[in-house]
Amino acid sequence: MWVRVKERVLIFGTGAGGVSYYKTCRGHQKVIGFLDNNKQKQGSLFLGKMVFGPRQLTDLSFDKIIIASDYYREIQKQLIDEFAMSEDKINIYSPHQASPSKLQSLRARIEFLSYERICSKPGWVSAGLYRLLFGGKANPIKRLLVLWLDEAVANKVHIFRPAIKGQVQGPRYLNQTIAPTPISLPEIALYHFHQGQVCSVSRSVILPDEKIVIERVTTSSTTRADYNGAHLLHHGPTLALVRTSKPEQIEKGLLISGCNELNYYHWMLEILSQLQFVEELPHEYIDYPILIPAASQNIPSIKALIESIGINRSFIYLNSLTAYKVKDLLLIQAPNNLIPNLKGDAWNRAENSFARHESISFLRDKAFALSRHVAREGLPKRVFLARKGFLRQYNQAEIAELLESHGFVSVYMEEQNLSQQVAIMENAELIVGPTGAAWTNILFASPGAKALCWMAEECGALSCFSNIAAIVGVEMNYMIYRAGTSDTRKLYHMPYTIDPKGFSTWLQQQLLVKSVGVYP
Repeated sequence: MWVRVKERVLIFGTGAGGVSYYKTCRGHQKVIGFLDNNKQKQGSLFLGKMVFGPRQLTDLSFDKIIIASDYYREIQKQLIDEFAMSEDKINIYSPHQASPSKLQSLRARIEFLSYERICSKPGWVSAGLYRLLFGGKANPIKRLLVLWLDEAVANKVHIFRPAIKGQVQGPRYLNQTIAPTPISLPEIALYHFHQGQVCSVSRSVILPDEKIVIERVTTSSTTRADYNGAHLLHHGPTLALVRTSKPEQIEKGLLISGCNELNYYHWMLEILSQLQFVEELPHEYIDYPILIPAASQNIPSIKALIESIGINRSFIYLNSLTAYKVKDLLLIQAPNNLIPNLKGDAWNRAENSFARHESISFLRDKAFALSRHVAREGLPKRVFLARKGFLRQYNQAEIAELLESHGFVSVYMEEQNLSQQVAIMENAELIVGPTGAAWTNILFASPGAKALCWMAEECGALSCFSNIAAIVGVEMNYMIYRAGTSDTRKLYHMPYTIDPKGFSTWLQQQLLVKSVGVYP
């Protein structure tokens, strides 16, 4: 009998790309481990596999190395130049390469609809379907009642800020006038839970009474929001499917977390902004340590900003693959928030995200204090936010060549430390680039700067960056391209092409205004 031998692969990268490839390949390839240049990750387990350093390659038996990292160019060169790896043993993975078959798509659709029905409302139909899919006694998937954080009144112990009237600025597309959307900014409250089980990448808490508390974006619709991730497999308005596991025990702590520990935007706007209120905690919680994702120590800019805030408490770093049960758990409602994903079509409402002026000022003040030593002389006035990653591949070289002919400098923000990022954005007069986490740095731009971002048409009214720009006083415009999908998870990966003529009118207008001396 013939048995197909699976190709043995090492995955280089333990970020979103590594996770995506692992989920895609594990059925037809044998993943023997991960590679990472970060020494803090080497020797640990990631997705149940060992993380090796590149220097251990000579001790490993494998057929291919799959580079699944934004730094694929540098990693490929490293493997070839430093470790004499032949090019035919190296593949570069891009998430959009993984096209599911019709059968896979059908299965995924059936699974989604089944989960939706199970989580829709209590009843014999949803209960029967749950028993059919997850009825085994050893199955770790449990069905729990949903309690939204803002409705957990019995657990609310302090209010830092009351609800106030506010607004959200949606994206201003070229030649359009978009008025701000009035909203009610929710209160910022402190919640206290007993025996709450948490993880580092979900804003949800599993309680002993068969409930799961989930933080939601209260300015938007709950029915279309998708907060799934980590131990939260799927949720509806009243029920959720939850992965259970044996947790590590923690006596007490204040959880500072978000729905994504790899994304720069979520770190800056949603997670770090919580630290503003640590000094305002009631006195009875003065000795509670900070529970924060371990990834905070692996992202230099985030680590630097945390240190600049100067929290005088002990820290406990949470591993992304570990569940934790905290005997006395504190949770601060996120001052700023963005629905991470949507069920069905894309962001068509500006109020799917919001941010506070107070939070933006807090983050700006801390960041500017770090960047005072960076000389502004010689920094570019016209900045192109270039990308090294493979997510949303497009004709960047062509765009960069056009922009450079008009005096723009291509800046890879991921190559800059936080002080440099802040100084570059503060110094810039014109900023252009594709939508992505690098635009989070618009919160460091100076009032009067002008910006142009291109974003998928299907993103509609995604307001996370345009709202920051409005708060800091930047005139930010958008132009659109068509991605070909309205699935908010797929939008992160879809390739596209930008017509250089598409933004030439905007560019000429800005340069013309400056040439006659009106531009600041």
